[in-house]
Amino acid sequence: MGPRLTRTLAFGVAVAVLMALVAFPLGILFYKSFVRAGEPSLGNYSEVFSDGRNYLPFWNTVKLGFWTVLLAAAIGVPLAWAVARTDLPGRWLLENLCLLPYMIPPFIGAIAWVQLLAPRVGYANRLWMSLVGTTTSPFNIYSFGGMVWVMGLYSFPFVFIAVRGALERMNPSLEEAARISGAGRFRVVRDITIPLVLPSVMSGMMLAFLYTVANFGIPALIGMRARIFVLTTRIYSYVYRGDFAGIQLAAALSVLLMVLAVALLVLNQWILRRQHGAAIISGKSVRPTVVELGRWRYPVAGVVYLFLSLAIIAPLVALFLTSFLRAWGLPLAWSSFTIRNYRYVLFEYSLTKTAIVNSLSLALIAASAATALGAILAYISTKTQIRGRRVVDMLCTLPNAIPGTVVALAMILAWSGQFKVNLYNTFAMLIVAYVAHYTFYAFRNISASLVQIHPSLEEAARIAGAGWLQNFRDVVVPLIRPGLVAGWLLVFMPTLRELNMSILLYGPRTPTIGVAVFELQDAGYYHIAAALAALVVAVIFVTNLIVRRIVGGRRRA
Repeated sequence: MGPRLTRTLAFGVAVAVLMALVAFPLGILFYKSFVRAGEPSLGNYSEVFSDGRNYLPFWNTVKLGFWTVLLAAAIGVPLAWAVARTDLPGRWLLENLCLLPYMIPPFIGAIAWVQLLAPRVGYANRLWMSLVGTTTSPFNIYSFGGMVWVMGLYSFPFVFIAVRGALERMNPSLEEAARISGAGRFRVVRDITIPLVLPSVMSGMMLAFLYTVANFGIPALIGMRARIFVLTTRIYSYVYRGDFAGIQLAAALSVLLMVLAVALLVLNQWILRRQHGAAIISGKSVRPTVVELGRWRYPVAGVVYLFLSLAIIAPLVALFLTSFLRAWGLPLAWSSFTIRNYRYVLFEYSLTKTAIVNSLSLALIAASAATALGAILAYISTKTQIRGRRVVDMLCTLPNAIPGTVVALAMILAWSGQFKVNLYNTFAMLIVAYVAHYTFYAFRNISASLVQIHPSLEEAARIAGAGWLQNFRDVVVPLIRPGLVAGWLLVFMPTLRELNMSILLYGPRTPTIGVAVFELQDAGYYHIAAALAALVVAVIFVTNLIVRRIVGGRRRA
């Protein structure tokens, strides 16, 4: 078999797999939303829109996204400026604290905040009631405000990352010229800095909005207890109605959610294209102007670190404290603590034991499959001139851009036996969904590594007689090995604790860690759920440290 034929065959198989994973299920989802009783119809949309119970979830989704984005910007923009442009002490620590919510699964964040602000039994409420001597708790996490607060804290890193990057890349000569012309500090910020970083602020806000409307865990664990539904939880309720009509109505709602997500993604790309890179990036290494805070340096640092400690660290401390309690609600005394919760979830309770084994197996398989597929697709996109490679890029990106509940429903419609392949309630269904949704991470990371390989290295191998497969195996793979490992870990982490898709796809024998935590919390076993969630957080921290070391080592090399 010639090298050209081998390469074409490998690429063809990879593209066919991508089409089966992404294009076919999403196409079926779109088609089924327009079918009723076997006939083309707008009946599903008519019923969805005629049911008053669906207007409120749609409005709640938009309202939740709006207020969450405002909160995320109010937190993310000042913190980004403090990290990138001030002499605040401990900026490295501040940056890592700001990125911490990005690593933690949002549904675990919701559980952590429940430990703090649950009515009467939350730690903050109990502290307040004991100090004031009242029986009325001041905070209620089970409210719309509670959803906005938790969602804002776990989405502000999108704004922080975007704005910090823009501030660090900005050409300082623009601000220096304004100051030389006599402009004061406030006017420089208003007329120069803000207009230049505004597209990045808008981009970060758009990503935070997309993250919010796609999220299931926070609205399910906080909102559903207060009878506040959004589109993702409404889709969940339709699917669990137990009939095909419910699936069709869920498909109609999913298409609306998918259109909203894609529209937001397109708008975000448009905003970024309008950002005049030449005005911000100077083409040479720049050092942003640092604002000296003077006597305000330590007071400002105290306020910033106190806020982050209360908003990010305190909920995690509450989560770990609860994980050691004999029962939820007991006072924090030595007699109340035990390690039995960890022993129970690891070795005794069949649901959590099965979930841990399932999630580890799923994460290992899905990460390996996504990395292999992503490597081939990344090579197509960056190292060849094959026609249609832009479509490959789009198909890798699309499933990650749309909500996981939509991807899960697409998998149910495509692979539940109607097309002679029945994966419903099986291990394979979860793997297919995970690979479809998370190949994007491996694809992007490996693409960045491939761009750094000079074409002369592959040309030398071809001149020496190596075929494409040998060239890819012996030249390309060793050179991008750090990227492959980092891409594998970036898929492994989210699949290990995935909830948005798993909650719709798991079967009696295929519960996952995310599902087990959700069900334990929903059933009121808060201390058991906290123990399992704490284990997940510990694994995520360790894995993230490994990723950072690998990526950091690759950059130094």
